[in-house]
Amino acid sequence: MIHGTGIDVVDISRFKKALERWGDRMKERLFTEEELRYCLRQKFPERHLAARFAAKESVFKALGMALPFKDVEIIREAGGRPSVRVKGIGKDLRLSVSLSHDGSLGAAQAIVERT
Repeated sequence: MIHGTGIDVVDISRFKKALERWGDRMKERLFTEEELRYCLRQKFPERHLAARFAAKESVFKALGMALPFKDVEIIREAGGRPSVRVKGIGKDLRLSVSLSHDGSLGAAQAIVERT
């Protein structure tokens, strides 16, 4: 049964400017080491970071609550499919996430199901 859904869109150029302004302080507040390791080795890391930020926001909306950003981790499964880990949620919830980035937008959708 679906518990909640969430969607978020991020303007990549605005997100990049924020990263340039706040630097490592912002990255370390929002992203886990594994997320940074993956994103920062990409050709355009701001696209991947913006999509992950949108994913975290969409997870908050789907859960109906805010959490510390680093308690929500967007990972890549072996085949490249995005997945999400959330600290402190019950085992009765299953989360699915989808990320996208194209042109100047990063977007994500999350679905929370009660098992």
